[in-house]
Amino acid sequence: MVWFPLRLDVDPVPAGSTALIDLALIKQHVRVDHDDEDELLEMYAAAAISWAEGDTHRTIFQRAHRWIIKDFPHFHRMDIRLPRGKTQSVESIAYVRGGQAGTLIGSSSGSPAGTDYQEDLRSESGGVLMPPQGGSWPSVDCDVPAPVTVNFTAGWASVDVPKDLLHAILFWIADAYDLRGTPDFNPAMLNTSGPRFAAREALVSSWRMTRWY
Repeated sequence: MVWFPLRLDVDPVPAGSTALIDLALIKQHVRVDHDDEDELLEMYAAAAISWAEGDTHRTIFQRAHRWIIKDFPHFHRMDIRLPRGKTQSVESIAYVRGGQAGTLIGSSSGSPAGTDYQEDLRSESGGVLMPPQGGSWPSVDCDVPAPVTVNFTAGWASVDVPKDLLHAILFWIADAYDLRGTPDFNPAMLNTSGPRFAAREALVSSWRMTRWY
């Protein structure tokens, strides 16, 4: 594939991850009824989100991505399959041709919507982009750092995160909280399977994507 990926940049999870997961829900799950450890629980929440997204190879909480590829796909397979799971929108595709920057926009790019490419964002496994029907992608300069950049938003809004994934994150937070101050509290222990972690392993298993990048 000539269009092989060069880099994927993902915006970080916003500071204060309890803005994504209700702190009251976290405290209910770990059975904490005081405010003394709120900062600790926020730290665990951020780590739990990082674990869940790394384990499933998908973005869970919606934010911006920049998918940089070597070239547009040509010939028989002209589809670009976006990584990181559920695609909410594709803001634009930037490219360089003849030393000049160009931009393509599609139907989810905002207002006004564009028709420079086709898009199918229905799958939970990632959007698919193709050139206009009967058309082709433009040629690009492949000898520049970012020949093609797909700017897109992936993940779910907080209220739409699948319950299985949310529960797995809550279990991770509870595991971290319960194991704090013990020899078992280390990343290797928290990120491996075993009897203690069977529940969250079962919860994320159906959402785990085969990583191709």
